Amino acid sequence: MKVKKIYTVTAIILLALLYIVIFCFSAEDAQKSSSVSVRVTEMLLNIYYKITGGSTGIGSTGGEEVADAIPILEGLVRKLAHFTEYMCMGFLSYSIVVLWYRPLWKGWLFVLVQVFLSAGIDEIHQYFIPGRYASFKDVMIDTAGGIAGMLFLLACWGIGKLFIKKKIN
Repeated sequence: MKVKKIYTVTAIILLALLYIVIFCFSAEDAQKSSSVSVRVTEMLLNIYYKITGGSTGIGSTGGEEVADAIPILEGLVRKLAHFTEYMCMGFLSYSIVVLWYRPLWKGWLFVLVQVFLSAGIDEIHQYFIPGRYASFKDVMIDTAGGIAGMLFLLACWGIGKLFIKKKIN
């Protein structure tokens, strides 16, 4: 029971920190938010070119092709960031619900509504930030991320149950 309580407190703290991070990112004006996304995109491209042995890293010869791709890739990086933040939210929230309520499927709707409302409130918050706008598409991406986090938890739980069953037999 003590481990259960420690996990719950830890997950709640991580959820609170995640909400703060999401709020801070949403509070950035359009120019600052875009510059962060561009830097992350450039860093990912440089890592990609180092791994693949390509010579078209940012700032090298042939970098113009990469510079042309940055606006397209930046949008993808932004959407993946949305998805990942809310995937973590879905995972943490559902893990708390699953820990305290059985059977396993109970509480999924509660977590789904929590993720959807959190995403909606985040988009409304962005609407009031200079240069930013609210997007229902982002709400749906965020919600899909939350669902992915819940499904990931279910997969981990199922795999863990299989290993325990094999150890017993």
